[in-house]
Amino acid sequence: MSDYVVLARRWRPRSFDTLVGQEHVTRALVNALDGGRLSHAFLFSGIRGTGKTTLARLLALCLNCEQGTTSKPCGVCGSCREIIAGHHPDVMEVDAASRTKVEQMRELLDMVAYAPTHSRFRIFILDEVHMLSVPSFNALLKTLEEPPSHVKFLFATTELRKLPATILSRCQRYELRRVAEDVLLGHMAHILDQEGIAYENKALALVAQAAEGSVRDSLSLLDQVIAHGGGAVVHATVEQLLGLTNRETIHVLLGQILTGDGKGVLETVAGAHQNGVEPEMVVRDLLARLHGEVRGKVIGNPVSQGDGAEWSGRLPESVTVEHLQMVYMVLNKGGNELHLTDRPWRALEMLLLRVCYLAPVPDLGKLIRVLGRETTSGDGGGAAPPVSQGPSAASSPPVASARGGVEAFPGSWKQMVSTIRRLEPTLGMILNAQLACPEYRVPDAQGPGHVALVLVNECFGTPQEIRNKVQGFISRHFQAKVTVVVTVGADSGRPETLQEAMVREAGETLSQLESDVHSNPILQSLRTRFNAEIVSIAPTERVNLH
Repeated sequence: MSDYVVLARRWRPRSFDTLVGQEHVTRALVNALDGGRLSHAFLFSGIRGTGKTTLARLLALCLNCEQGTTSKPCGVCGSCREIIAGHHPDVMEVDAASRTKVEQMRELLDMVAYAPTHSRFRIFILDEVHMLSVPSFNALLKTLEEPPSHVKFLFATTELRKLPATILSRCQRYELRRVAEDVLLGHMAHILDQEGIAYENKALALVAQAAEGSVRDSLSLLDQVIAHGGGAVVHATVEQLLGLTNRETIHVLLGQILTGDGKGVLETVAGAHQNGVEPEMVVRDLLARLHGEVRGKVIGNPVSQGDGAEWSGRLPESVTVEHLQMVYMVLNKGGNELHLTDRPWRALEMLLLRVCYLAPVPDLGKLIRVLGRETTSGDGGGAAPPVSQGPSAASSPPVASARGGVEAFPGSWKQMVSTIRRLEPTLGMILNAQLACPEYRVPDAQGPGHVALVLVNECFGTPQEIRNKVQGFISRHFQAKVTVVVTVGADSGRPETLQEAMVREAGETLSQLESDVHSNPILQSLRTRFNAEIVSIAPTERVNLH
């Protein structure tokens, strides 16, 4: 048990052919080695676990192999075995993070003048070289620019931007990329096949996604998954170990957010909490889903989970790309702040409720066109165009409501909007603020119903689009035949929208209240006796104007 070597070390590449995901670097190094065009200093940069130190050790093997300088070292000679074991006398691997002082750098540079003991080159590998102090870099400059012919410097860093320009200009730089998820998946599958360990491709896809382009991270996670799963790599085990949300939970949660179902959001989040999911994972998976949805709407491709599986459901058609982008921005900013609180789940609930009740985002192009028309038309009004009775659209077959019965048809436009806001909040908010209803006839035995609507502006859709949405809602929820007609009306002469009526009624109520207060004899007596002043007047229950 004590002799076990983790996968990341046991499967460390011993040749350029086995290094995955960095073909652009290995090709250049192989050509340089085969052509004899070797620099005196190499700098490898990139995120953790992509092969920087491994490349430096491979290059040391190639330079000091007893069979000669080659791109394919034998790996069995004495020099190769010593380099692989880490105790070759002419290959010094230094952790720059622990040797930052200039005195330590001078001790290292004193060894440069000495020839190698029994190899071709004296090689200095400095890992995390960005951790060196400024005096250490200055001490290194002259030697790095003109070292003896038997010396090679190999640097590795995860923070390229922290290196002085004077150091960068003296090195050949190779930037290592994040390894693609499909390459990581294939690499892990090959290792597990060689190890004789059973696995599921879906489980490996989750591990590759969590590794974020790092080969070492993927193999470290794989070791942990194997131990957790009792010697097998299973999808359910990976989800539990990494605290991931399943696909269906994210689909349901995003649907609840975009339809304004706050109660449902809290219930779904509570379920994820009980399953041990991390709050950051919930936000990350929501962001990934939103990104896929926006790409799907833009380019028309199916939304993918990342493991090749498509999402089982689709979001409401009324949700615009602009609204999805707004939700993404709020989630992204709020998700980055979850670690700042000692109650991340509470913060997550508040964040999701915030995006749940975001107002729908109007189409910017339509908004600009509407504002342009209002600017050119000035204050000149004119009566609203007459409501066209036009040919009625064929009603869809009545369907049962989601609650199992058939909805009773609302008796007024206000009741209709209230019902729509309850069942489809996004559409309800648009109708409440943007449409007036000069004619509303309930369907009865005498004939079908008729709803005539006047659209204030086209920020949220054209009259035809609004008509289709209202007609579709009625068809889905009511067993009735109703004709819906939508026209565009001018600001003057048109009926009020429900929101405008609510604002007006609230103003009238407040005016009446102020009049009653000022004329109240008891208050007048108090004002006279104590020389008092009424500062403000407000109803005890404020009217919600939104």
